[in-house]
Amino acid sequence: MASSDPVHEFDSLRAQSKFVFAVFYRGHWCPFCRGWLSKLATLSPAIIAAGGTPVIITAEAEKYLDDTRAATKYDGKAIVDPENRLAKELDARDLVHVAISERSSYDHGMAQPALLVLKEDGTMNLGGAKDRPVLDEVWENVEAQLHGKSKVHNTYSTA
Repeated sequence: MASSDPVHEFDSLRAQSKFVFAVFYRGHWCPFCRGWLSKLATLSPAIIAAGGTPVIITAEAEKYLDDTRAATKYDGKAIVDPENRLAKELDARDLVHVAISERSSYDHGMAQPALLVLKEDGTMNLGGAKDRPVLDEVWENVEAQLHGKSKVHNTYSTA
């Protein structure tokens, strides 16, 4: 079922983890999104081992979540937010701007791909994703920061 309170669910994940690695995606039908989530699935064990929680977030109807999981092999946390409440709240908190565009099958608009890595104390490792960075490179920078090292990548390749 769709998350009853997506903002509370996200905040709970953040409070229970060293960091949250959140990926917004359009839907099961989006080839780019499927590729991004497949990469997240391969990175998830390392994210979890580092004390983080990977989570995918979509405004798409929940009935498609199983299709998304099957196509990407991602089996971690998911927040289904058809009203885009979480995207709007994260924008209001000035953490990340998730573009929301109109699409006929999305009653409250479709969240565009975006990425946010947020520590439990509210500090950001990375925000935004309008250029759709390669997740491997993002993870390398997050890992470096978690270990007190310098960034590996000053700019990101795009997917």
